[in-house]
Amino acid sequence: MYHYIHQLLRVALVVLSLTTTATNAQQKPVEILLLGTFHFDNPGLDVAKFESANILSPKRQQEVKTVVNQLIAYKPDKVFIEAEPAQQAQWDSLFSLYQQGKFTLKANEIYQLAFPVAKALGHPHLYAADYRNADFPYDSLMKVLASSNQQAMQQTIQTTIAQVEQSFNANLSKHTLSEMLTIDNTLESRRDILTFYLQCIGAGKLNNHVGAYLTSEWWRRNMVIYANILKQLTGNEKRIVVLFGSAHTAVLEEFMKYNSALRLTDVGEVLH
Repeated sequence: MYHYIHQLLRVALVVLSLTTTATNAQQKPVEILLLGTFHFDNPGLDVAKFESANILSPKRQQEVKTVVNQLIAYKPDKVFIEAEPAQQAQWDSLFSLYQQGKFTLKANEIYQLAFPVAKALGHPHLYAADYRNADFPYDSLMKVLASSNQQAMQQTIQTTIAQVEQSFNANLSKHTLSEMLTIDNTLESRRDILTFYLQCIGAGKLNNHVGAYLTSEWWRRNMVIYANILKQLTGNEKRIVVLFGSAHTAVLEEFMKYNSALRLTDVGEVLH
């Protein structure tokens, strides 16, 4: 009887081991490259105003090719872009034309990076994940700071924006595109972005919550972006690239790092 029970236990342990191995294999985390970028075509919609990167110049185009090749080597199964799902058909149409050699790439980072990477890897399309139905009352924030006698906070915010502009423009003149993107995606850069939004929370008098509202709206927008990404994963992906503005990826990282089904890839390891 003892021998029989011992054998059953051994079989049970083997089955448990195989089941655990299979489960672990199925639950292997998806590797995510959160590639935060500045806007290549510089539409001037952000609070900070940056100089143009002249991304279509011969010099920058060589740098774009370098970054594209680095992203191709990463071998993502999907590339997510800063476009709304409602625009998916439009982007599919443009990407199809590009695959046929009938579309000239514009300066936007989606065209310059996402299109050639997805084409080279044989992807059927790009994956739109943005969400823009959110408020960003920056002008109201600044007015409330002035009327609430919070000049110190107002000055801190304005100084921070000026420093970001100066730092970016200085880096633009001395760094390659790969180097610029690596700098934009360091822990320090992402921490600075988070600090900017979080310091706005205290704006306004006791009964005015414009600062908390602005920050919560930015978090809400990125929560929906995060949800849009998750909802387009099938479980078969090994690696994905999320190509969004760096102010988005700083917040997205905060959501993703607590998800055991995801594993963040250091941008510096890819854009080396």
